[in-house]
Amino acid sequence: AYPSTLPPAIRPDKHKPMAVINMQPLALVVAVVVLLTTAQNASAKKFDFDYTSYLNTASEPTEEGSILLLGDSWAAIAGDYAANICGLSETRYVTNDAKSGSTASQWAAKETAVASVEKWEYDYEYVWLSLGGNDFLDNKCDISSAEDVAANIVTVIGQIVANSPKKDDIKILYFGYSVPSADVCGNGQTAQLFEEQGAIIFNAIKSSNYTEYVTTFDISEMFVKGGTGGLSDSSYYYDEIHLNVMGYMHLFSSYKVQHFFGCSAAQTIGMKGISALVEGKDNPAHLAGTVAAALVGLIVGIVALVLAVKFVKRKRAMRASSAKVELLDPDEKAETGQYGAFN
Repeated sequence: AYPSTLPPAIRPDKHKPMAVINMQPLALVVAVVVLLTTAQNASAKKFDFDYTSYLNTASEPTEEGSILLLGDSWAAIAGDYAANICGLSETRYVTNDAKSGSTASQWAAKETAVASVEKWEYDYEYVWLSLGGNDFLDNKCDISSAEDVAANIVTVIGQIVANSPKKDDIKILYFGYSVPSADVCGNGQTAQLFEEQGAIIFNAIKSSNYTEYVTTFDISEMFVKGGTGGLSDSSYYYDEIHLNVMGYMHLFSSYKVQHFFGCSAAQTIGMKGISALVEGKDNPAHLAGTVAAALVGLIVGIVALVLAVKFVKRKRAMRASSAKVELLDPDEKAETGQYGAFN
């Protein structure tokens, strides 16, 4: 029988209620997420928006931090937004010599970059080089061609450095490409193949004689979302390959890009705000769903933490009570009525 004086901490009480968590706030947030997701998936409409209101290219540009864009369409399309890479507080000179559809092999063989740097109108400090994507696609995503593509990119970098009037100070950025938003390589291998080619190119640059001039980082998974086989979120894409304005704003506001172009902390925060505003204007359901999902994650984390703390406290109380019972001798147990086992 159970002694009537068994301590509450170790008394097996069938009627003791368990801790009750108010699930109403969590249920409400989950419902909001479901509604937003349903609305987003049900609507195929693209939200048209005039992004020029976020640009300040009409203001007097500063020669300091001037930018030269070289390579393919990824750089060519971005020219209008690169001028305000650090936000609306300043506008930089940008010369866009990128050519849509061009390949690394073409740039290397024709020495196209040499002509670009020799005609520099401004004292450029930064070069963004975007090459290799068209080579890979033209080769039908054959990873065996990646070494040759990487070698051509290194050759182009060498041409830029050798002909730069600011050889000691020139800064070159190469971050490759984010994974396409569709399976352009087929057989569900697009994400893996794009990432493999990027790794080969990055390694070739880091092993070259120009590593001190080039900043590299991998953006292949920057726009990837779950449940797509590693493919990017199409909300950030104009088509399967190219970013839209929302994508470029998201890319340019990333810390590594901001740091490379010498943007201040305040400017980075400003660009983050512009990017969030553009994303919300272009696709409200997408942004709201992201925020709601973050809130759900936060609430779930808090609930889990509270339950964990209560569990630990209860376990400690049980151990303390058990230890106290074990310290009592039989006479003391009889006097106090505290028993540590069934009798």
